[in-house]
Amino acid sequence: MRDAINACKYMFLRECWEPEENALRVVIEEAKADGPPEDIEVLPGKIIRGTVAIESDPSCQMFELLWPSYVAYCVRNESYTSWDDEEVFEGRHFRVYSKSHFRDYVSRGTFATDEYPGQLKHWCVVCQNHLVDVVGCNEPELRRLRPAEP
Repeated sequence: MRDAINACKYMFLRECWEPEENALRVVIEEAKADGPPEDIEVLPGKIIRGTVAIESDPSCQMFELLWPSYVAYCVRNESYTSWDDEEVFEGRHFRVYSKSHFRDYVSRGTFATDEYPGQLKHWCVVCQNHLVDVVGCNEPELRRLRPAEP
């Protein structure tokens, strides 16, 4: 399922909530470039040419990621994120970090360690509109919501 998520060209966050205390459910939806190219004026005199809308439709895949527990999570507006060469990860839309600032933040701000509650991991769900960082020791359950699995 990770490969299917990472293979999507574009992804949007659709839901992020706690279905029960200290559990986290994230729903993401694939999107695609669609429609005729347009020029968009972003600032007076600043035009981006040839933009194409990125949208979802019923043919796009939708996935659920469910963490039964977590140590910490954070939702970031994609517009305010920056690239940092010090961070190390694998994956595209569903990343697993071996080194990250969020993991460092959780280590400094909590007493969670690899000894308690267990081997910690940092996952990040990267979408066009948001990034969801999760640190915990339980792998998420991954499920395709659309198209429905047989």
